Amino acid sequence: MVTHIVIFTWIAEVKAEQVQDLQRALNRLAVEFSETATIKHGPDLRFRDVNGSYALIATFADRAAWDAYQADPRHKAVVRDFVTPIQASRLTVQF
Repeated sequence: MVTHIVIFTWIAEVKAEQVQDLQRALNRLAVEFSETATIKHGPDLRFRDVNGSYALIATFADRAAWDAYQADPRHKAVVRDFVTPIQASRLTVQF
């Protein structure tokens, strides 16, 4: 199994509507990839000031499934259209 974790920090100018649009897009991905991945995501609860803005955790059966997700045009479109415009930084890890 491969677990993929992404922690995003948004730009200061991010609007709530942009984050909501991203959430809807990620919810669609979770449905579209439900046979090959489990995708959970959400905004930080703001318990600590030093936390990131948003997190995504996805699990895949193996490296091949993760690679397929990374290469999929639907995933790339979400990154391009919803993440990149509001992203200040990101941190990822796979284990």
